[in-house]
Amino acid sequence: GYDVASAFDEMVTGHGHLRPHWRKLIGQLAPLDPENIIEREDEARRLLRQNGVTYSIYGDPQGAERLWPLDLIPLLISAEEWRVIEAGVIQRARLLNLILDDVYGEGRLVNEGWLPPALVAANPGFLRPCYGIAPPGGIYLHLCAIDIARAPDGRWWVLSDRTQAPSGAGYTLENRSVIGRVLADCLADGQVQPLAPFFAVFRETLDALIPRHLNEQGGRPARLVLLTPGPYNETYYEHVFLARQLGITLVEGADLTVRDCRVYLKTLNALEPVGVILRRLDDDYCDPLTLRPESTLGVVGLTEAARAGNVAIANALGSGLLEAMAFKPFLPELSRRLLSEELLLPDVASWWCGEQAECRYVLDNLDHLVIKPAFQSLRQEAMVGAEMSATQRSNLAARIAARPIDFVGQERLPASVAPAWEGNHLEPRPVVLRVYVAATPDGFVVLPGGLTRTSTVDTPSNVTMQGGAGSKDTWIVGGQTNRGDASRVAAVALPQALIRPAPIGELSSRVADGLFWVGRYAERTDGQVRLLRTLLTGVTDAARPWNWRDAEPLLNLAVWLELFPPNDVGSGVPISRLMPMIQAALVDPAHPSGIHRNLQRLARSASGVRDRLPPDCWRVATQYQRANAPLGARASPSRLLLRLNELVMLNASLVGSISETMPRDAGWRFLDIGRRLERAILLVQVMRGMATPPPREGAPLLNEVRPRRVDDRRLATAMLALTGTRLASLDRPDGSLDSP
Repeated sequence: GYDVASAFDEMVTGHGHLRPHWRKLIGQLAPLDPENIIEREDEARRLLRQNGVTYSIYGDPQGAERLWPLDLIPLLISAEEWRVIEAGVIQRARLLNLILDDVYGEGRLVNEGWLPPALVAANPGFLRPCYGIAPPGGIYLHLCAIDIARAPDGRWWVLSDRTQAPSGAGYTLENRSVIGRVLADCLADGQVQPLAPFFAVFRETLDALIPRHLNEQGGRPARLVLLTPGPYNETYYEHVFLARQLGITLVEGADLTVRDCRVYLKTLNALEPVGVILRRLDDDYCDPLTLRPESTLGVVGLTEAARAGNVAIANALGSGLLEAMAFKPFLPELSRRLLSEELLLPDVASWWCGEQAECRYVLDNLDHLVIKPAFQSLRQEAMVGAEMSATQRSNLAARIAARPIDFVGQERLPASVAPAWEGNHLEPRPVVLRVYVAATPDGFVVLPGGLTRTSTVDTPSNVTMQGGAGSKDTWIVGGQTNRGDASRVAAVALPQALIRPAPIGELSSRVADGLFWVGRYAERTDGQVRLLRTLLTGVTDAARPWNWRDAEPLLNLAVWLELFPPNDVGSGVPISRLMPMIQAALVDPAHPSGIHRNLQRLARSASGVRDRLPPDCWRVATQYQRANAPLGARASPSRLLLRLNELVMLNASLVGSISETMPRDAGWRFLDIGRRLERAILLVQVMRGMATPPPREGAPLLNEVRPRRVDDRRLATAMLALTGTRLASLDRPDGSLDSP
């Protein structure tokens, strides 16, 4: 039932025959029932959900984090065709690196007229404070990405270049990890080229970038760190995943400091030297002192540290210059000028409106061009002229005429299609492939695969994850990689914490604080949940319902813990009035001390230290979001009890995974300190709740506190609430207890 599209189809020829490199995969999938494939698709989703593989959509009212959209059917490319792509992207990486070296160095391309001065001077991506900074080995692009799509004639064309902090490499590795498990039988013959050697080589490259004089001074070697904007970034999961895979420290800007033009990691014990920063921050956010003053994500003085040669930054500051679409029309001639070669992968035909003749052509052909912002920082969406009304095109023409240097016209390229699993059948979907290139001392290497994105629209410029695109694993079938050796996979070092416990001093203060609060919120939530569950079980027990005397010690404790309003709890209040208060304390987002709010705080604290939590801990933490879903306005006691039981099990799972799987390093110690401190505070609250009545709203701040006698029953009832045990089984006929 596969509908062969009019565009170039990656799986079938124009005559409806399978392409040779697809026959093996389809031959293995075709005999399966649709229900079996749906089951595998569900398995993939569960794996993604358990691993917490998410991305964020900015400004989405439905919530920021979304499950990573992975399609079950990979994109297959033959090894022969891949060699053409590989050679083309390596050539392009060399060209882009040479352009950056000239623009931030001699400036001959502008002085000799090969680049218009406005293309550089008016480009917000050109960072003047970075002029003259020579990166180690003259390499500006340590990891770059090239977006390519196939035209109807079968040729691959370049859509865009990602040169400052390309995203998606971690998701590419995660895609392979999940699909490799779900379609293990299809990968068993080893015909699909592996991804791991690329990351091994990339890690070796980062090690080689450490300035030699930092390691020659004795003491601890300089660190490698991955600089992330933090857990609110759209691809934060990938930052954590890459840091784990590469065995480097994940840091935020507040974790680093610059002293005497040298970068240090702030730890609890001392300042640890940093030799290499793999950044996932945009250029101008990296240094609020010399680049963007309002940035709170970067490191003050980082630019000067790079200028002094005391830290290597990958990619080099200012490399985002070449993400501008305005460069596309000039690249063919620059390739002939700098490489004496024709581009192996041509760009889609583009016209920068900063030049008069090109601007006139764009204005005359708006109805069949795609109009894009000339510079990446303009943050404008691509506009398809054929999909606009006459009035919209007229308004767009006026904007272009008013400021032509801000616009680029590009030929509309219908992307090729590949099969995607939709419901219970295959459907063709337009695809765009992002290919990753890494620099090494011996040249550039290419990841044998890449991040394939799919969409329901046929315009490649609109195929974005923020726009709702899906993703695919990419298989290079047959042959061998041109570079790298699978045996080098072992060169990827494990994170230090997985090898031996790290001393306390190696932990950054931010991470220590985050783990401390993970422990506190986990323990606090567990105590609150057990208290509410015991109270709910007692007051709704139809066989032996509690009276006020049974419930009073727990109600007083709930008031001390700020779960219940103090004036709504008293001996004259009917037991039935407790149900709305229990529900509010459990699921009301507006309750400042309720379980819903504390679970949000726990999730926020855990996400900030995600790289320090074992995978099992994070899998449990991701389940809290599902268990924190809203209930109806007046949920039944049974639904409340089921929710509380689920939270008790999740809390037990989290504590168990921390106890059994977390290394006994500095991070574990601070998490355990938080748990024990919160437990001690809760114990004090229990004792205080038994000794003094809870405060009432409107009562004088300074009043005489009259301690009351603490009988065994009150104290035992409150204490046993923390373990969920009913007190009735311990009663004697005379009302005393079996034990003190």
